[in-house]
Amino acid sequence: MKQLFLTLLFISCISKAQTIKSLYDDEYTTVEGVYYKDTHNDFDNFTGTWKYTSGTTSLTITLQKKTMIPSKYGSADIFQDMLVGEYKYIENGIVKINTLPQLSLDLDPFDYNIAGSIIVGPLSQYCLNCSSNDRKVLLFFNDPDRYILGMSGEMFFERADSGNVQKLKLKFRATGNRLVEVGTTPPYTSFTVPFGEYILVKQ
Repeated sequence: MKQLFLTLLFISCISKAQTIKSLYDDEYTTVEGVYYKDTHNDFDNFTGTWKYTSGTTSLTITLQKKTMIPSKYGSADIFQDMLVGEYKYIENGIVKINTLPQLSLDLDPFDYNIAGSIIVGPLSQYCLNCSSNDRKVLLFFNDPDRYILGMSGEMFFERADSGNVQKLKLKFRATGNRLVEVGTTPPYTSFTVPFGEYILVKQ
């Protein structure tokens, strides 16, 4: 019964999405039913499990591609492909946070702790030294254990292969302005995973 429901939902999505546009090449417009598709399959270069290791400290990130996700852009209902992910951070041999089990749950793609659909290339301010075929993806980060008023996280991923070893370069940074209520001391000033640059190897 569930399979039948999913099939009918997929057919319904296809019938609504009359126009397919490139997630990378085309600008978003408030046109009802447009499907912004990863037409160049850029997301495929980032899917899988990747791991950074330094001594007994490690960061493991798993990314998955989701297709034709119902979304809202302005007043229009659209569809888009997305990358979603979860992570595990171990510091000095101690597990500080592990959200990887979330990937086994059937969540709304926007509810995963790493998610996004932005592909940037040579014409972007975030890819000024990129060659014509280079792509980066910008994903938004959430720490379920630490809420910091006014601050959020962004993750920029780019391929950084070395010989036959598949690698990702990750730049993890804070955005926004951390806010502190007068007369209070915030419990956290940063997320569990430290900001900075990481080189992750395909597992």
